Amino acid sequence: MLFKEIITGDGTITLHSAEYDEAMHTVSGAFEEALCRHVFPSKILERRDEHLRALDIGFGLGYNILALISEFLRKKSKQLLSVITLEKDLSHLTLMKRITFGDGRDRLYTQIKGAAEGGDLSLEGVSLQLIMGDAREIIREMDAIGFHAVFHDPYSPSKNPELWTLDFFRELKRVLNSEAILTTYSSAAQVRMALLQAGYRVGNGPIVGGKRGTLAALSDDIQTLTEDDIDNLGENSQSIPYRDVHLRDSREVIRRWRAVAMKKNRRGNDPS
Repeated sequence: MLFKEIITGDGTITLHSAEYDEAMHTVSGAFEEALCRHVFPSKILERRDEHLRALDIGFGLGYNILALISEFLRKKSKQLLSVITLEKDLSHLTLMKRITFGDGRDRLYTQIKGAAEGGDLSLEGVSLQLIMGDAREIIREMDAIGFHAVFHDPYSPSKNPELWTLDFFRELKRVLNSEAILTTYSSAAQVRMALLQAGYRVGNGPIVGGKRGTLAALSDDIQTLTEDDIDNLGENSQSIPYRDVHLRDSREVIRRWRAVAMKKNRRGNDPS
């Protein structure tokens, strides 16, 4: 079985992937994670721009999209919201179709599930486009759209390193608004160092399910790590980021490159 259903702490369902040996969401609450880890910290709904643009990297079950659009519609503003979501594998779509919330979210979620099949969704003031493929290739081919928020939500760095490299984060900068905020659940040293070296300001994200996330921005819209935090990060032997210079290496090659770099670093720091 490629995926297995898991009921999370807030009563919503997530899926466990056999390929990555990971669940798509925290087991403390899948929908809660979408709201509290991504939508609210991104501050996208606090912006006054006439046209808001969000990028969701890792469509999964569509919960980030559901949370964002639900909160946007709740505002009843005259703004427009455009969302692009990227996904490499929708083999779980049959299981996704069976998921319901038993409340007012179901109507919108049914439309989002339809978009997963048809590729897009259009509501009054809202557009959603699902693009299938390798996020690295898709981002490289994108024009400089100016996203206000990025929900960076692939599988974990150790399982899915190709979307956590210094090189991918550098490429991602090209399509961001100057005041964009990137949200992610990972606080791994190599991820934070990759973001810093790619030119982002980096700060702590909210704690969801007992796990601290990370925020990254190009401006001073977030509270950044202290100098001591950054110094400590640099001294962490795990802080060497993943690299994928041409944005097409396999995850095995990316992991192997980092393992070699870490080994060289340890040798360089060995006083003997």
